[in-house]
Amino acid sequence: MLGERYRYHLPSEKRPVGQTRGTDLEPQRPIRIALPFEPEGGSVNVYLFVEPEPVLIDAGFNSPAGWAALQAGLASHGLSPADLSRVVITPPHVDHYGLAAAMTRAGPAEVWMAEVGSDWLRNFPAQQQRRIDYYRDDFLPGLALSSDLSESMLHWMQGALAAWQPIPGERIHAFPVNRALMLGGVAWQVLHLLGHDSQLTAFYQPDRRQLLSTDALMIPTATPVVEAPPPGQPRPPALPQMVNSLQRLAELEVDQVYPGHGEPFGDHRTVIQSQLRRIEERKEECYRHLVAGARTVAELFPLLYGARDGLVGPAGLWMAVGYLDLLVAEGRVEAVRHERVWRFSPR
Repeated sequence: MLGERYRYHLPSEKRPVGQTRGTDLEPQRPIRIALPFEPEGGSVNVYLFVEPEPVLIDAGFNSPAGWAALQAGLASHGLSPADLSRVVITPPHVDHYGLAAAMTRAGPAEVWMAEVGSDWLRNFPAQQQRRIDYYRDDFLPGLALSSDLSESMLHWMQGALAAWQPIPGERIHAFPVNRALMLGGVAWQVLHLLGHDSQLTAFYQPDRRQLLSTDALMIPTATPVVEAPPPGQPRPPALPQMVNSLQRLAELEVDQVYPGHGEPFGDHRTVIQSQLRRIEERKEECYRHLVAGARTVAELFPLLYGARDGLVGPAGLWMAVGYLDLLVAEGRVEAVRHERVWRFSPR
């Protein structure tokens, strides 16, 4: 396999994962290639490192327009999908893994993902179906939503399942989160950042003060995806985890952020402070609605989003649940499940 050029079996303190022997090149900056993301009417970023071997961070959304845009973006740097040696997936989301299978058909590329999420690449249909089952049988009934809204969300999740294209198992490589990853001729720290997704990884280059944040930090704020918990365990509180991850990122020295969506940006601490302040404001608004008598997510949702409650979809629901998770974690709100529905009351 091509990957044996840069896969090492020495102790972790010797070499970062993905290091090429004898490489002595000027470190490469990530090259942004924006691909269309039709379901949301926007775009999603992939990032290219040309040297010492062509590596792509993320794989965009699977569509003919996305494949054409990727080919054009690579061609502008004298490359094609057949030239890629690695594709590194950050979260296992439909807009980040979409074209990975097509790249393995086009050439020798291996598909890399952190160990914490690589099973999603190997067994995506089973993992996604487990999440759908959890939403249908547990999570959505607990929100007391209308049947139309619940069915709409399940249909949206089924769409991700239908869009999946299998990646050959022998092309999938899992890397540890406690070691650096070689990208563009330099070692990048692997950051496992919970909140938007429990499998998400970002990459930080401290010498060049660059952060490949993917969806952990972007403008506007990422949403805290509600995930199916392990059997017998409670649902992980995604928004409190995301707040913690943003606080971790604020501690880093960063000059340039390369997000999963939108233009790269600087001044990351100001961005993070603004996003945390907005989360705090919305959490307090949620608390005021509870004090006024709202008790369920179905009652809170239109109060938080007004006329937009039919447009914000899953992202709005996840945020509403996240504000409640924050209030419960602070001990200001009590959550009790009665007849399958979660009810929230100020203490």
